[in-house]
Amino acid sequence: MLLILSVIIGTCLVAFALVKLIDKFLPSGARPVVSILLWAASFFLAYLIYNSVMKPIRFDEAKNERYRVAVQTLIDLKKAQLGYKKVNGEYADSFDKLVSFIDNGTFDIITRKDTTIIDRKKNKAFNIIVDQTGSGGFFKDTVIINKIGTVTVKDSLFKGNERYKNLSSVKFKDFEVPVEMKTGFVYRNETKLPVLEATIDKNALLADLDQELLAQENKVEDINEINGDKVILGSLVDVTLTGNWPKRYGNNE
Repeated sequence: MLLILSVIIGTCLVAFALVKLIDKFLPSGARPVVSILLWAASFFLAYLIYNSVMKPIRFDEAKNERYRVAVQTLIDLKKAQLGYKKVNGEYADSFDKLVSFIDNGTFDIITRKDTTIIDRKKNKAFNIIVDQTGSGGFFKDTVIINKIGTVTVKDSLFKGNERYKNLSSVKFKDFEVPVEMKTGFVYRNETKLPVLEATIDKNALLADLDQELLAQENKVEDINEINGDKVILGSLVDVTLTGNWPKRYGNNE
């Protein structure tokens, strides 16, 4: 803002100096017309300079507002898919399946208790005979798990809001941008692991903004920005659900 004011003030000072020179050297009859034209040209130039400075500022403000909405949608999608995977062992391959799971699914409420028990197998291998207390024999650590109830997926993940019903798109004011989601599996050490990737196209999200600045945005390479032409969650080749956005837009871990 200080730069803008400096440019405008500087332009006005130049115009004022020109008017003074004209007032000194031009014939009196031509002075009013030339002075008015110079002042008009000066103000027009100041407007052009102001607009050129403000254009990227306005772009960044609009971009940041939309990125926050897009990132929140992907964070909600991640939360929902992790819940689905916890119950089903894989990610939902459609938004309808995911919404149905949230509306109708339940999570088990369990307790876990670390304890030590008699290692009867090892005692038998070493021909050790023990009483009910296991005194003199081997013990092993174990975890006792007990189910004590259930809770609905909706209350557990999205209590008090229904954002999960709109995970398939980003809605911003008068337009809507689709979320592209793909699922699959990769193998790591002969283990089959589920993977997920969801993307939002920057060009669609910022379609009504300045196209020259949008082209620059698609090429940005900065740890404080969203690099590339898409907002991305997860990967189809790596077992990860991190996002490609900086933390100022939302948690990406």
